[in-house]
Parts: sequence; structure tokens; C-alpha cells
Amino acid sequence: MYEITDTDMVLERLAGPTMLDELARRRWRVGSLGRELGRMHDRLHALPAPEWLPKRFSTADGDRVLHLDLHPGNIILTRRGPVVIDWCNAGAGDPAADVAMTLVTVGSADVPGLAARLGRGLLLRGMRSGCRTDPSGRMREAVREKLDDPNLTPTEAAWLRRHAVGNGPGGGWTDRSGC
Repeated sequence: MYEITDTDMVLERLAGPTMLDELARRRWRVGSLGRELGRMHDRLHALPAPEWLPKRFSTADGDRVLHLDLHPGNIILTRRGPVVIDWCNAGAGDPAADVAMTLVTVGSADVPGLAARLGRGLLLRGMRSGCRTDPSGRMREAVREKLDDPNLTPTEAAWLRRHAVGNGPGGGWTDRSGC
């Protein structure tokens, strides 16, 4: 951020495709980009949350910075490396919730075509292998939060209700590719 006033922010212009665009153009990179997504979660969650961030999925102590919408469409691949954008859902809390929200968001997305659905499963497996945080304890909460999202399509909401709300700590969740 270059400047901030009461009414305006001047931000850096980022050049490069989104991770989602890169996945569409270079499908063979799905595993490596998934691992990068997982590592981005780890780097983000290394940051202690400032007091002014709203508490979401709070912990007893040691809240970390959470993006809560960290998916391939919100990552710009610049020459300097990947940059996370769209911070309107950011909060302070448990990193497991942030990872769970990514799994729920990407896993429940209504994407067309078998290749895209198979790629999504590979992306999520790559993300889990690149990320040190286990989201299973926060999956049920992430599903409930996602179901409250006004931007969720009826198809995605129906899928979440059928497949994600189950028994156990993870709510029985798997993405549409079985991940």
C-alpha cells in the first residue's frame, strides 16, 4: 500500500495471471501450484494477528492472520512471486479454519467438465501436501460459514448440504473429486 486517507487507498499494480488462469493454461502444473497454495497458507499463518483484525474462528490464544478466501482466483503470479489479493474477509483466528475454508470453497465449486473436476482434486491434494496445518477440526464450521455466503450458488449450496454436513469432526466432507 502506497498511501491511505479517510476515503482512498493507493495500491501497487500487480502484473501477472491469477493462479486460476495459470491452472487453465498449464494444467500440468496443478500439483506444484497446489503445493504453492499450501505453502502460502503456512507463510500467512506465521503472522500474529494484529488487534484490529476482527476475531473469526478464534483460538484461546495466539490468533493468526486469516485470509478466509484464499483460492487460486485470489492469487496473482507476479515476477517476484505469488501475491494474495482480495482481503475483505480477513480476520484473526485459527489457521485450521483458513485451510478448511479453502478446501470447502474450492472443493464445493461448481466447475464444468471432468478435466476441471479431476484437476481440482489434484490441486487440493497438492495444497494439503504443501501445508502443515490440519483443517479437520474446523471443517464443520467452515461448511456452515460457506453455507451462509450470499455468493454461493444454489448448486454449490445443495452439494454442500448433501455431502458436507455429516457426522464426525470433519462433517464427512470430501470435495466433488473424492479428495
